[in-house]
Amino acid sequence: MEEKDLELLNTFAENLSKAVVKQCTDDKLLDGQMLTVEELNDKWRTSAAEYMAAAVPQIAEYPLAAIAWACYMGMGAAVLWDKSWGEYKDAEDWYSLMASPRGFDEMDEYVVECLVGYSLTSAEAQKLENTIRKCAYLAETFIRKEGVEPQSVMAFHIFARTAKVFFELGVSLELYHRGYKYVKMNVNFEGDAPVS
Repeated sequence: MEEKDLELLNTFAENLSKAVVKQCTDDKLLDGQMLTVEELNDKWRTSAAEYMAAAVPQIAEYPLAAIAWACYMGMGAAVLWDKSWGEYKDAEDWYSLMASPRGFDEMDEYVVECLVGYSLTSAEAQKLENTIRKCAYLAETFIRKEGVEPQSVMAFHIFARTAKVFFELGVSLELYHRGYKYVKMNVNFEGDAPVS
């Protein structure tokens, strides 16, 4: 891939990430930033091919689901990381962990109901679904603005970056829901005690 194409993809992902974080923050589901877990980024790298194989055929008829389901996968990954990392850390294909119980079409419901623990008819589940839908619409708009030829190599790469951003968004949403946040700390590197 040429340097200019890589730069375009990086800029696209960065701008999309900022837009969805803003949307989720406006909806009070994040506090202005993504929460990153390197182990889960590694799990995305080992599972992305399986996710893409399931999602890409959905793009023509269900583009929002193809985008949004990566967010639900990230949410499920965050739950497993938080509750059962020891049990799942050696699994390579985390997509199948989320999709196998009900299939790709109902992966969102499985994650929300069985992993996150919301009743599908609850206000929390509805708010989450509405926010993720708004973010998927944002992503679809970003993709269209790029003006890449449909079904081209670049279109695939743009979609792959979008799915990665949405996986990271899902991780962030669920970690935030579970009370995780970044805390600024002052540390005295000459000793072990924090600086007051």
